[in-house]
Amino acid sequence: MITSQNSDLLRQIEIAASVLEKPGFYSESDLSEAFGGISVQSIRRDAEKLRSFGVDIHSRKQKYNVDIIRINVLNDLICTYLALNKNDAIKNLNLIVKKFGDKTLSIFVKILKAISKKEILEIEYGISDSGEPVRRLVTPINISRTQRNIYLIGLENDESDKVRFYLFEKLIDIKFSGRKSKVKYLPDISELSKNSWGTYTGGDLYNVILRFTKKAGEGIKNKIYIETQEIEEEKDAIVMKMKVNLSYELISWIMGWGGEVYVVEPEILRLEILKRAKEIIIKNKK
Repeated sequence: MITSQNSDLLRQIEIAASVLEKPGFYSESDLSEAFGGISVQSIRRDAEKLRSFGVDIHSRKQKYNVDIIRINVLNDLICTYLALNKNDAIKNLNLIVKKFGDKTLSIFVKILKAISKKEILEIEYGISDSGEPVRRLVTPINISRTQRNIYLIGLENDESDKVRFYLFEKLIDIKFSGRKSKVKYLPDISELSKNSWGTYTGGDLYNVILRFTKKAGEGIKNKIYIETQEIEEEKDAIVMKMKVNLSYELISWIMGWGGEVYVVEPEILRLEILKRAKEIIIKNKK
Protein backbone atom coordinates (compact mmCIF):
# COMPACT_ATOMS: atom_id res chain seq x y z
CA MET A 1 0.00 0.00 0.00
CA ILE A 2 1.35 3.44 -0.98
CA THR A 3 1.09 5.84 2.00
CA SER A 4 0.93 9.64 1.63
CA GLN A 5 4.56 9.83 2.78
CA ASN A 6 5.60 7.28 0.15
CA SER A 7 3.53 9.12 -2.44
CA ASP A 8 5.48 12.31 -1.67
CA LEU A 9 8.77 10.42 -2.02
CA LEU A 10 7.71 8.92 -5.35
CA ARG A 11 6.78 12.38 -6.61
CA GLN A 12 10.10 13.83 -5.45
CA ILE A 13 12.05 11.16 -7.32
CA GLU A 14 9.89 11.74 -10.42
CA ILE A 15 10.63 15.48 -10.19
CA ALA A 16 14.36 14.73 -10.06
CA ALA A 17 13.97 12.42 -13.06
CA SER A 18 12.10 15.09 -15.05
CA VAL A 19 14.64 17.83 -14.31
CA LEU A 20 17.62 15.53 -15.00
CA GLU A 21 16.11 14.59 -18.36
CA LYS A 22 15.31 18.20 -19.33
CA PRO A 23 17.55 20.61 -17.40
CA GLY A 24 16.50 24.24 -17.55
CA PHE A 25 13.08 23.31 -18.97
CA TYR A 26 10.70 23.23 -16.00
CA SER A 27 9.65 26.18 -13.86
CA GLU A 28 7.93 25.78 -10.50
CA SER A 29 4.54 26.33 -12.15
CA ASP A 30 5.39 23.79 -14.88
CA LEU A 31 6.18 21.15 -12.26
CA SER A 32 3.08 22.10 -10.28
CA GLU A 33 0.91 21.50 -13.35
CA ALA A 34 2.79 18.33 -14.38
CA PHE A 35 2.24 16.78 -10.94
CA GLY A 36 -1.50 17.20 -10.62
CA GLY A 37 -1.72 20.85 -9.66
CA ILE A 38 0.06 20.62 -6.31
CA SER A 39 1.09 23.97 -4.87
CA VAL A 40 4.30 25.79 -5.78
CA GLN A 41 5.16 25.65 -2.07
CA SER A 42 4.98 21.84 -2.26
CA ILE A 43 7.35 21.86 -5.24
CA ARG A 44 9.79 23.98 -3.24
CA ARG A 45 9.55 21.58 -0.29
CA ASP A 46 10.14 18.67 -2.67
CA ALA A 47 13.27 20.37 -4.03
CA GLU A 48 14.49 20.96 -0.48
CA LYS A 49 13.88 17.30 0.37
CA LEU A 50 15.79 16.19 -2.73
CA ARG A 51 18.75 18.35 -1.71
CA SER A 52 18.77 16.58 1.65
CA PHE A 53 19.09 13.29 -0.30
CA GLY A 54 22.16 14.65 -2.11
CA VAL A 55 20.43 15.82 -5.30
CA ASP A 56 21.77 19.29 -6.11
CA ILE A 57 18.54 20.71 -7.56
CA HIS A 58 18.17 24.48 -7.82
CA SER A 59 16.10 27.04 -9.66
CA ARG A 60 18.15 29.27 -11.96
CA LYS A 61 16.42 31.99 -13.94
CA GLN A 62 13.15 30.47 -12.72
CA LYS A 63 13.97 27.09 -14.31
CA TYR A 64 15.10 24.01 -12.41
CA ASN A 65 18.47 22.35 -12.98
CA VAL A 66 20.33 19.47 -11.35
CA ASP A 67 24.11 19.61 -11.24
CA ILE A 68 26.16 16.40 -11.59
CA ILE A 69 24.52 13.64 -9.56
CA ARG A 70 26.76 11.15 -7.77
CA ILE A 71 26.36 7.52 -8.76
CA ASN A 72 25.61 6.41 -5.18
CA VAL A 73 22.81 8.99 -4.92
CA LEU A 74 21.39 7.87 -8.27
CA ASN A 75 21.57 4.26 -7.08
CA ASP A 76 19.64 5.12 -3.90
CA LEU A 77 16.93 6.96 -5.84
CA ILE A 78 16.43 4.15 -8.35
CA CYS A 79 16.38 1.45 -5.66
CA THR A 80 13.93 3.45 -3.54
CA TYR A 81 11.63 4.05 -6.49
CA LEU A 82 11.69 0.38 -7.48
CA ALA A 83 11.04 -0.69 -3.89
CA LEU A 84 8.05 1.62 -3.49
CA ASN A 85 6.58 0.39 -6.79
CA LYS A 86 7.30 -3.30 -6.20
CA ASN A 87 4.16 -5.41 -6.27
CA ASP A 88 5.60 -8.83 -7.14
CA ALA A 89 5.77 -11.62 -4.59
CA ILE A 90 8.94 -13.04 -3.07
CA LYS A 91 8.92 -16.45 -4.73
CA ASN A 92 10.65 -18.40 -1.97
CA LEU A 93 9.04 -16.60 0.97
CA ASN A 94 6.97 -19.67 1.89
CA LEU A 95 10.21 -21.64 2.39
CA ILE A 96 11.63 -18.88 4.59
CA VAL A 97 8.42 -18.69 6.64
CA LYS A 98 8.47 -22.47 7.01
CA LYS A 99 11.95 -22.09 8.51
CA PHE A 100 11.41 -19.10 10.81
CA GLY A 101 7.63 -18.97 11.31
CA ASP A 102 6.33 -15.88 13.14
CA LYS A 103 9.92 -14.62 13.54
CA THR A 104 10.35 -14.12 9.76
CA LEU A 105 9.73 -10.36 9.65
CA SER A 106 11.73 -9.86 12.84
CA ILE A 107 14.67 -11.74 11.31
CA PHE A 108 14.80 -9.34 8.36
CA VAL A 109 14.48 -6.27 10.59
CA LYS A 110 17.21 -7.49 12.94
CA ILE A 111 19.57 -8.31 10.05
CA LEU A 112 19.14 -4.82 8.59
CA LYS A 113 19.90 -3.35 12.02
CA ALA A 114 22.93 -5.64 12.35
CA ILE A 115 24.19 -4.39 8.98
CA SER A 116 24.05 -0.76 10.13
CA LYS A 117 25.75 -1.63 13.44
CA LYS A 118 28.30 -4.05 11.89
CA GLU A 119 27.10 -6.65 14.38
CA ILE A 120 28.41 -10.21 14.06
CA LEU A 121 25.83 -12.85 13.19
CA GLU A 122 26.18 -16.45 14.27
CA ILE A 123 24.59 -18.60 11.58
CA GLU A 124 24.23 -22.29 10.89
CA TYR A 125 24.49 -22.91 7.16
CA GLY A 126 25.34 -26.15 5.41
CA ILE A 127 25.97 -29.61 6.80
CA SER A 128 29.39 -31.05 7.72
CA ASP A 129 30.59 -34.56 6.78
CA SER A 130 29.44 -35.71 10.22
CA GLY A 131 25.92 -34.50 9.52
CA GLU A 132 26.06 -31.52 11.88
CA PRO A 133 25.17 -27.93 10.90
CA VAL A 134 28.22 -25.81 10.09
CA ARG A 135 28.45 -22.77 12.37
CA ARG A 136 29.80 -19.56 10.86
CA LEU A 137 30.54 -16.09 12.19
CA VAL A 138 29.42 -13.53 9.64
CA THR A 139 29.64 -9.76 9.36
CA PRO A 140 26.52 -8.88 7.30
CA ILE A 141 26.97 -6.48 4.38
CA ASN A 142 23.67 -6.51 2.56
CA ILE A 143 20.49 -8.37 1.70
CA SER A 144 20.31 -9.04 -2.02
CA ARG A 145 17.22 -10.02 -3.96
CA THR A 146 17.48 -11.64 -7.37
CA GLN A 147 14.59 -12.70 -9.57
CA ARG A 148 14.19 -15.99 -7.71
CA ASN A 149 16.00 -15.77 -4.38
CA ILE A 150 16.97 -13.64 -1.41
CA TYR A 151 20.55 -13.77 -0.16
CA LEU A 152 22.33 -12.60 2.95
CA ILE A 153 25.72 -11.24 1.85
CA GLY A 154 28.47 -11.22 4.45
CA LEU A 155 32.10 -11.61 5.39
CA GLU A 156 33.08 -14.82 7.16
CA ASN A 157 35.29 -14.74 10.25
CA ASP A 158 36.01 -11.01 9.97
CA GLU A 159 38.07 -11.60 6.81
CA SER A 160 37.43 -8.88 4.24
CA ASP A 161 38.30 -11.12 1.29
CA LYS A 162 35.81 -13.87 2.18
CA VAL A 163 32.54 -12.53 0.81
CA ARG A 164 29.82 -15.17 0.81
CA PHE A 165 26.20 -15.36 -0.37
CA TYR A 166 23.78 -17.31 1.84
CA LEU A 167 20.33 -18.34 0.59
CA PHE A 168 17.77 -17.34 3.21
CA GLU A 169 15.75 -20.53 2.83
CA LYS A 170 18.91 -22.59 3.48
CA LEU A 171 19.77 -20.81 6.72
CA ILE A 172 19.36 -23.41 9.46
CA ASP A 173 19.59 -20.96 12.34
CA ILE A 174 20.65 -17.37 12.97
CA LYS A 175 21.63 -15.65 16.22
CA PHE A 176 22.37 -12.00 16.88
CA SER A 177 25.51 -11.86 18.99
CA GLY A 178 25.48 -8.18 19.89
CA ARG A 179 29.26 -8.18 19.29
CA LYS A 180 30.71 -5.60 16.93
CA SER A 181 32.75 -6.85 13.98
CA LYS A 182 36.46 -6.04 13.76
CA VAL A 183 36.16 -5.32 10.03
CA LYS A 184 37.00 -1.65 9.55
CA TYR A 185 35.85 -1.19 5.96
CA LEU A 186 33.06 -3.14 4.33
CA PRO A 187 33.65 -3.96 0.65
CA ASP A 188 31.64 -2.27 -2.08
CA ILE A 189 29.23 -4.99 -3.25
CA SER A 190 28.76 -3.40 -6.67
CA GLU A 191 32.53 -3.42 -7.21
CA LEU A 192 32.85 -6.99 -5.96
CA SER A 193 30.15 -8.28 -8.28
CA LYS A 194 31.13 -6.20 -11.32
CA ASN A 195 32.98 -9.13 -12.91
CA SER A 196 30.81 -11.89 -11.46
CA TRP A 197 28.34 -14.03 -13.34
CA GLY A 198 25.49 -14.63 -10.90
CA THR A 199 26.08 -14.63 -7.16
CA TYR A 200 29.50 -16.30 -7.05
CA THR A 201 32.16 -13.59 -6.72
CA GLY A 202 35.20 -15.91 -6.95
CA GLY A 203 37.01 -17.44 -9.90
CA ASP A 204 39.87 -16.18 -12.04
CA LEU A 205 39.24 -13.12 -14.18
CA TYR A 206 39.40 -13.59 -17.97
CA ASN A 207 38.52 -11.76 -21.14
CA VAL A 208 35.78 -13.93 -22.64
CA ILE A 209 34.57 -13.82 -26.25
CA LEU A 210 31.48 -15.77 -27.28
CA ARG A 211 30.19 -16.01 -30.84
CA PHE A 212 26.45 -16.75 -31.07
CA THR A 213 24.52 -17.70 -34.17
CA LYS A 214 22.46 -14.83 -35.56
CA LYS A 215 19.24 -16.49 -34.41
CA ALA A 216 20.41 -17.07 -30.83
CA GLY A 217 22.17 -13.72 -30.70
CA GLU A 218 18.94 -11.85 -31.37
CA GLY A 219 17.78 -13.05 -27.97
CA ILE A 220 20.77 -11.68 -26.07
CA LYS A 221 21.91 -8.55 -27.86
CA ASN A 222 19.52 -6.23 -26.04
CA LYS A 223 19.97 -7.79 -22.59
CA ILE A 224 22.45 -6.77 -19.93
CA TYR A 225 23.98 -9.83 -18.26
CA ILE A 226 27.05 -8.22 -16.73
CA GLU A 227 28.37 -4.68 -16.40
CA THR A 228 31.50 -5.33 -18.51
CA GLN A 229 29.76 -6.84 -21.55
CA GLU A 230 30.06 -5.53 -25.09
CA ILE A 231 27.90 -6.74 -27.98
CA GLU A 232 29.05 -6.62 -31.60
CA GLU A 233 26.95 -7.56 -34.61
CA GLU A 234 28.58 -9.39 -37.49
CA LYS A 235 27.06 -10.48 -40.78
CA ASP A 236 26.14 -13.97 -39.59
CA ALA A 237 26.78 -13.81 -35.83
CA ILE A 238 26.42 -11.84 -32.60
CA VAL A 239 29.65 -11.54 -30.60
CA MET A 240 29.59 -11.03 -26.84
CA LYS A 241 32.77 -9.77 -25.15
CA MET A 242 33.19 -9.38 -21.41
CA LYS A 243 35.67 -9.40 -18.56
CA VAL A 244 34.29 -12.00 -16.16
CA ASN A 245 35.24 -14.41 -13.39
CA LEU A 246 35.05 -17.98 -14.65
CA SER A 247 32.51 -19.86 -12.56
CA TYR A 248 30.21 -22.86 -12.69
CA GLU A 249 27.26 -20.50 -13.20
CA LEU A 250 28.83 -18.99 -16.31
CA ILE A 251 29.83 -22.39 -17.72
CA SER A 252 26.31 -23.74 -17.16
CA TRP A 253 24.79 -20.73 -18.91
CA ILE A 254 27.06 -21.14 -21.93
CA MET A 255 26.42 -24.88 -22.15
CA GLY A 256 22.68 -24.19 -22.10
CA TRP A 257 23.02 -22.63 -25.56
CA GLY A 258 24.33 -25.90 -27.01
CA GLY A 259 25.52 -25.56 -30.61
CA GLU A 260 24.26 -21.97 -30.85
CA VAL A 261 27.45 -20.60 -29.28
CA TYR A 262 31.20 -20.98 -29.83
CA VAL A 263 33.78 -19.98 -27.23
CA VAL A 264 36.38 -17.92 -29.09
CA GLU A 265 38.45 -17.33 -25.97
CA PRO A 266 39.87 -18.13 -23.50
CA GLU A 267 40.96 -21.64 -24.38
CA ILE A 268 40.70 -22.74 -20.73
CA LEU A 269 36.95 -22.02 -20.82
CA ARG A 270 36.47 -23.86 -24.13
CA LEU A 271 38.35 -26.91 -22.84
CA GLU A 272 36.37 -26.97 -19.59
CA ILE A 273 33.08 -26.92 -21.52
CA LEU A 274 34.30 -29.74 -23.80
CA LYS A 275 35.33 -31.75 -20.76
CA ARG A 276 31.92 -31.37 -19.10
CA ALA A 277 30.08 -32.13 -22.33
CA LYS A 278 32.06 -35.37 -22.75
CA GLU A 279 31.27 -36.35 -19.14
CA ILE A 280 27.57 -35.84 -19.81
CA ILE A 281 27.76 -38.02 -22.97
CA ILE A 282 29.62 -40.79 -21.16
CA LYS A 283 27.18 -40.84 -18.23
CA ASN A 284 24.16 -40.93 -20.54
CA LYS A 285 25.57 -43.86 -22.51
CA LYS A 286 25.49 -46.09 -19.45
